[in-house]
Amino acid sequence: MSLCVSWLYRTAVLGLMVVLAGCSVALFPEKHPLRIFTLPYDYRPPAVSDVGQEALPALKVVRPQANGVLSGERIVIEPRPDELAAYSTVRWMTDVPLLLRDHVVRALRDDPRIATVVSDTSGSGSDITLTSELKAFQEDRIDASDKAVRLYLQAQLVENGSRRTLATRDFHIRVPVDGDDIEAAISAFGQASDQLSRELADWVVAALADY
Repeated sequence: MSLCVSWLYRTAVLGLMVVLAGCSVALFPEKHPLRIFTLPYDYRPPAVSDVGQEALPALKVVRPQANGVLSGERIVIEPRPDELAAYSTVRWMTDVPLLLRDHVVRALRDDPRIATVVSDTSGSGSDITLTSELKAFQEDRIDASDKAVRLYLQAQLVENGSRRTLATRDFHIRVPVDGDDIEAAISAFGQASDQLSRELADWVVAALADY
């Protein structure tokens, strides 16, 4: 009797294995690989400096503050007004505030009008700090025929010693997304960040020219 039960058990197990082998694709579908993107950089600084480098104080750029999904690595979309979502199989290589800070630091260092630019991770001294809060960094899909990347940053220039605010400005950037694939969106994010860097550089130079 025990031999019969054992034989029936082995037969049932083998049958189940055959069934699972035939249905493995349906039961365990292959996952799409996660794609990781950097933020494209194509900042074009002015060719001729109209302000001497020595005239401007050393500038520290602090990582922007951000809340919720804007503080992470997700690539955010806005499908409907006041509703945020994210791509499921793509990510930024690091969190958005860090990406944007590094982009701005690189651009300001490439600008011949500004002599000394450091990030908040540097131990180097500085005279002025650029602080900011990121309010929007997303692909706007509310109008399917007019998709665009939208970037909104509130920025302040603060004197390090006195903590006095020297200047404030809100930056609103909008760049059309030229295509339906993720590569087109990533390109638009890079263009928006380049445009922000240009406007930030012009603002910093103007605000600190007589410091």
